[in-house]
Amino acid sequence: MPNTYFQKRLRELRIGKRLTMQELADKMDVTKSRVNMWENNGTVPRMNVLIKLANYFGVTTDYLLGNDDTSGISPQNQKLNLLQRNLGKLNAEELEKAEGMLRAVFTDIFDSEDDENDYI
Repeated sequence: MPNTYFQKRLRELRIGKRLTMQELADKMDVTKSRVNMWENNGTVPRMNVLIKLANYFGVTTDYLLGNDDTSGISPQNQKLNLLQRNLGKLNAEELEKAEGMLRAVFTDIFDSEDDENDYI
């Protein structure tokens, strides 16, 4: 059964980035005919490719599939998404350093969070 939300949203996102089907196919390591099937037949890709598409476009898989009407592409959410993806690439030691740096710069935010955790 075709997913009309997926085909419409994927096409809009691709065109919004000014990508051809072939360019998107290259970025996703699939064939152009596969992208064509997604956009014209509403064929949903395997989960790993769906996640790759969502990450590339900075949206959620729920948005792509039509389970959520908000794209999450507000400038603030897009920046948060990018930060989260990049932090996810760090190993444990690098993540500890990043947390330390964030705590040093944004002490007021982390202090209030620590206070909330005292009551849990």
